Formats: sequence, C-alpha cells, structure tokens
Amino acid sequence: MIAAPYLALAASLGFLLAPFVGRRRAFWLLAPGWIRQVAASFGVRMHLVGWDDLPEDLKTSRRPAIFVANHASFCDPPLLISTLPCRPVFIAKKELAYIPFLGWLIWLAGFIFVDRGRQSRAVASLRRAAWLIREGQSIAAFPEGTRTRTGFIQPFKRGVFALAMKAEVPVIPMAILGGFRVLPPNDWRVAPGDYTIRVGAPLRPQDFPNAQALMKSAEEAIHRLLAEE
Repeated sequence: MIAAPYLALAASLGFLLAPFVGRRRAFWLLAPGWIRQVAASFGVRMHLVGWDDLPEDLKTSRRPAIFVANHASFCDPPLLISTLPCRPVFIAKKELAYIPFLGWLIWLAGFIFVDRGRQSRAVASLRRAAWLIREGQSIAAFPEGTRTRTGFIQPFKRGVFALAMKAEVPVIPMAILGGFRVLPPNDWRVAPGDYTIRVGAPLRPQDFPNAQALMKSAEEAIHRLLAEE
C-alpha cells in the first residue's frame, strides 16, 4: 500500500519534532500536508462546501463547537483533518491506537480514545472531551460509532449530543459524500474520485429540550445534506 511509507515517515518526523514544538503542534505541522499529498497520489479530489456560511467565530475557532458527520469510510478522519480549516480533536475508538504508526500520529494529535466496551471508560473519555471544550477546543465525532458497511447511515448514538448539551456549544452537522466509494469496507484499494464534505447550519443546544431531540435534529440535517444536489 502506497500510504504506508508516508505514514511511517510522518510518524517518525512527528516524534522528532514533538520535543521542540509540542506534540499537537508537531502533528498539525505535518499531518494535513501529508494527507493531501497521499490523497492526491490516489486521485482523490477533496471539496469543502458550506464552510463560508458558518458564523465567523466558528470558522476561526474563536468559539468551540462539536462537528458531527456520517462515517462513510476508514479514510474519513484523515480527510477531515486535512480539509477542515479548524483543528478539531477527534473522539476515536481505542482500537485505532494499536495500528502501527497511525496510532502514534493520533496520540501526537491528542485525540480522545473511547473504549466502547467499558461504560466507565467511555464516560471518562467524554469528561475529557468536556474539559477540552471548556478550554476552547473544538471536537469532531462520528455519532454512528463506527463506519457504515452498507453505504447507508446507521442509527446515531446519544453520547456526543449529551456532551454538547452539557458544554452548551453548537453542533455542526456535516455530510460526507463519496467516501464509501473511494474506500469501501473490507477493501484497502483506494478509488480515485471526489470526496466532498458538506457543512450544515449550526444547531444550538439551548433550542432543544434534551440530547435525544438534538441528536434527532442533527441526524435529519445530515440526511438532508446528503440528499442535496
């Protein structure tokens, strides 16, 4: 796989830079450019639609937010990292931490690992996310919990929306189009094509009675974004 040498090189350079500039800064200095280079080598064309319609304080990260998207393929987190102008910390399943080089890069970025099999640890991860939001850090998550195997959106999970309600930060729905075709499940062969991230209007937690209602609204918003031509 052509991405493997790039991944190893990026992880090595990140660890070399981290003692001098800090691990998160080292990640952001290296990762977006590396990802764009690898994507271009596969013929993947990335597009961001609707970002300019967001309020200025969200676009410039002066106000934190929680970005939520459908999980179309394994390549979603890196392509989001290299496309979104802000620098969100992802909530990621803990299994990714054990993938050579990729897990190291995720650690450099300071992403939050969630143990989906242990309720107490999952709650602790969300508490850490809440602390980061209070410090002004935006968060990104896939509410389905795992990537689709069929190309259709799976039911959303409530946790990240409860976090938004507690932190009182807007939820930004995003639709990923083209990801399932670019990298289907159980296949490591990347197909050239368009990968589009379509950004919707912010949802304010204070406009909803509870996390369940906020979750439903975000899910409906993503379905609408996916249906747009």
